[in-house]
Amino acid sequence: MRFDIEGFITFDTEDATLVNVLTGDCIELSQTSTRLLTELLNHHGDLLSRNEIFQSVFDKYGARASNSNLNQYISTLRRNLCDLGVEKEIIVTVPRIGFKISEEAIINNDREYKTPCLEEKTPDVSPPYQKWRYRPVLIRALIVAFAIVVLGINLDIGRADADTQEIVQDKCQFFLSPALSMKDVADSFALASQPLDCSSIKEVYVYRQQIKSSLGNYIQLLIVECKKSKSNCVSFYIREQGNV
Repeated sequence: MRFDIEGFITFDTEDATLVNVLTGDCIELSQTSTRLLTELLNHHGDLLSRNEIFQSVFDKYGARASNSNLNQYISTLRRNLCDLGVEKEIIVTVPRIGFKISEEAIINNDREYKTPCLEEKTPDVSPPYQKWRYRPVLIRALIVAFAIVVLGINLDIGRADADTQEIVQDKCQFFLSPALSMKDVADSFALASQPLDCSSIKEVYVYRQQIKSSLGNYIQLLIVECKKSKSNCVSFYIREQGNV
């Protein structure tokens, strides 16, 4: 069971904790302190005599009951509440009779609560779209690795641009360096074996590369087309006209 005290303190009877939900401060109570505070809160506003407390909190659980022990536990609970920021007197002493929770104290309870400082955290599950956020980076890394290993050429791509243009044309979504324009891309596709087709939804990634190989140095474009509907990608190279 959980009790809310003054709107910002929670007392969990199962975990034996007092928690300030505003600061996250948490105090663990002893079993006797937990039973004592639970008994008082269950009788909010009612006066409990010392004998009633002895029987329900101490004797019933085989604990040693005495006035000095009870006074010490009451003092500890008051100090715990004070340490967590409660300024109001929550536990009231009625001389020569017993104790009670003040009628002015704001107390609520919830039997199905787990205290914030001890409940297990549920692992964060990334939403499905997160998988596609890094798709361009993964594709580029795989293609560059393939070129180095299989083609045996030395790639000098240079530093990646800090920003990437995103241009939509018909049903194509282009991602290209700010140094390139759509005219550059269109002129390059005019030299390609396969024309640019934007009749279906796709993402097109365009990268300019400076290639150093045994055949000499030249500039080419690396084109990666990804069809969203089929979740597959194809890639090919186009040498710039001045280097052919």
